[in-house]
Amino acid sequence: MKSVIKFIVIPSLLIASAAHADTCNVEDVNAEYELVFEDNFDGDSLDRGKWDTEFLWGPGVVINNEQQYYVNNNQFGYDPFKVGGGQLSIEAIKTPFDRSLLYLTSSIYSPTSLEILWRVPEGAVSYEVYRDGVFQAVAQGGSYFEPQVRAGIDYTYEVVALDSSGNAIVTAELTINTADRAPEYPDELFALNLDYQVYAPGVVELTWDTPNRAARYEIELNGRSFRTLNGVGFASLYLPDLEPSQNYTFNVSAYDRCDEFILGQEVSFTPDEQRVPASSGADRLVIEVDKYSKSTAEISWTAVANAASYDIYQDGEFIENTDARSVFMDDLVPDVDRRFRVVVLDSDGNQIDETRRVINTGDNSFALNRQPYLSGIITSYNSFRFKYGRVEMRARMPAGKGLWSAFWLLNAYYKQDQPADPEIDIIEAIGDRTTTANQAYHYMVDLDGDGFFNDRMSVENRSFINDFSADFHTYSADWSEGLLIYYVDGVEVKRIEGDLVSDEQMYIIANLAVGGWFPGPADETTPFPARFEIDYIRVYQR
Repeated sequence: MKSVIKFIVIPSLLIASAAHADTCNVEDVNAEYELVFEDNFDGDSLDRGKWDTEFLWGPGVVINNEQQYYVNNNQFGYDPFKVGGGQLSIEAIKTPFDRSLLYLTSSIYSPTSLEILWRVPEGAVSYEVYRDGVFQAVAQGGSYFEPQVRAGIDYTYEVVALDSSGNAIVTAELTINTADRAPEYPDELFALNLDYQVYAPGVVELTWDTPNRAARYEIELNGRSFRTLNGVGFASLYLPDLEPSQNYTFNVSAYDRCDEFILGQEVSFTPDEQRVPASSGADRLVIEVDKYSKSTAEISWTAVANAASYDIYQDGEFIENTDARSVFMDDLVPDVDRRFRVVVLDSDGNQIDETRRVINTGDNSFALNRQPYLSGIITSYNSFRFKYGRVEMRARMPAGKGLWSAFWLLNAYYKQDQPADPEIDIIEAIGDRTTTANQAYHYMVDLDGDGFFNDRMSVENRSFINDFSADFHTYSADWSEGLLIYYVDGVEVKRIEGDLVSDEQMYIIANLAVGGWFPGPADETTPFPARFEIDYIRVYQR
């Protein structure tokens, strides 16, 4: 996945804290195992310093055709994480939908097309749809398709549910901007893409794409050490004092926190004339949003042709006039709209264009997915990532059709400079097969030799267990260089050897899924709440 330089530079503190989760211990195969990470769940609540409670790639993301929504920080009035008596219970329930509400949401298909979606409230037979206060259509089902909107512009939609007599039952409103669609990441071979810009003779900036596990850059000039940049936020180096007539060769090498070389590239140039990408500015003003946390975000906008400055309004009040093209804020409140208006002015103060943008850091993906179940996931991504060791959990998994509880490790730096993207599934428990313990090792390969690791390979195993729902059992894996051994209750059940065994940083995940391609859907026999009870999780290293 190609890094977005703008994203990496701004929230450097967030990314830097994640990088420090890596453990760089060198495995000594002759040493005894020592405990390096554990949670015995002895308190009365989940330790948020050890565990994140959503997938790294976003809240509410649906994978494997699953039917649950993973609740984070007591969303929707539900906490799936119950801690007491030295145990963690991850609990799944049926989603308590209110039949009097619309749960209005959207799907964005392209920069110019979108669809409004809602749940059908009790008694509703038709729906009036309004856009920015103007009537658009009467819809009969639970959706309305909008084929042509202006890219990157806010539109406020209102849906009014009507009963059979034409009386309004409930109304809901939603602001949508097609710029909020999920980004597309085309397949491309990862590289630093080292480049340079000459702003004036002798004034140069080196730029590069940032590897997602980079923590240090070593820069050489004409074959000699020139500068070290420590930190994850670097994507450029400004050089204001070069000699315009001299030829320079710069080499930039990226290293991770464990001092492992990632990749490098060199570029040569003579900074004697300007070399900056020309841009006369866009025709229309489009505002983009980068959300960094629940309280921090940034809006930025296109450089409109002939623009000299911009007036910024927030919630209807004038904030400032600026020639910059971004505004950073750190006081956002989730589920509270922050409304911005940006006005483009020319050098005489005349208005050229304007547009608006609503920011809300609240998570509405529950409405988006409209999943019929709520459940939980814990990951050690921001607290503990490691290479090699013994990983163990003692737990009791739930029985029931469609329940899928799992304890696994995932590659910490997904989709870029470690293309194998390995996954170590220590135990997967399917709720209606309570005497089977499933283990698996998944990884990506490049079968056709084109440089793209798009082919998924798996080594899978089934082992017998004496009803994982009736009693607690231990599930563990010994992971070392070229060797991966799975255990159930201390008994080896599968061994994988050779170069395919991961040598990449991994992190811990435990979750209770409902439905999906592996277990199939839950049904009327499935007991809720379903409970995945964990006594402890531990990691040892040599």
